[in-house]
Amino acid sequence: MPNDSTAATVVILARLDAATTEEGFGILAEAVRRTGAAVTWVADGATLDRLADGGGEWGWALALDRGEGDSRQGLRQHLKSLRHTAVDAVVADGGGIVHRDLLVEAGIHTAVVDRFDDLPRGNRRPAPEGWACRSVVWGLWEVASTPPRPGSLLGRLLPWAGGPAAGSLTIVTPPCAGAGVHAAADRVTRVIGAYRAGRLPARLVRLGDLPALLGSGCQPTGGSVLRAA
Repeated sequence: MPNDSTAATVVILARLDAATTEEGFGILAEAVRRTGAAVTWVADGATLDRLADGGGEWGWALALDRGEGDSRQGLRQHLKSLRHTAVDAVVADGGGIVHRDLLVEAGIHTAVVDRFDDLPRGNRRPAPEGWACRSVVWGLWEVASTPPRPGSLLGRLLPWAGGPAAGSLTIVTPPCAGAGVHAAADRVTRVIGAYRAGRLPARLVRLGDLPALLGSGCQPTGGSVLRAA
């Protein structure tokens, strides 16, 4: 579990369009690199194959759009794209996870879902209070995304516009899709800046860091701890 019970833990998921070029990603990555913060890049299999650097300083996650994980064969095809990349997380948009065993076999340890389905099984491992996480299959943590606040750009950028609660977990996805490289870079860095300026300490980690935080209490291996100015 997290070592600092007062710091909020924040995971920023930056979604890459399928048309993102190496040059465009370089612009995005450099903008984030200058902040010193941890970001997880989310993309489909083909985009990961082109852009993922085998791990390094970034976190990467495979995007599964609505229905793409429902078929065992279809999910296997998607997971094949991970063979040459260091990806241990998926983001399932518009649904939950059906074939969890395939994810575990492929080395996936974290799955972000819109909501938890009603499995007739208990949580195998406890999660910290305020963390919408569960472990219904050994080796895989499911994490519920944090709903955005409606009605404003700030609400879409920051699920808790007033700042996350102490000791909580927030999964935030800046609205980057279709925004263009420079606009997307601006939105991601604005989110980073907003959490840095928050009234409570905020620890920004990669999505792939969560199992270590949840299971062993160790600090994340990458990213940064951002504290209020």
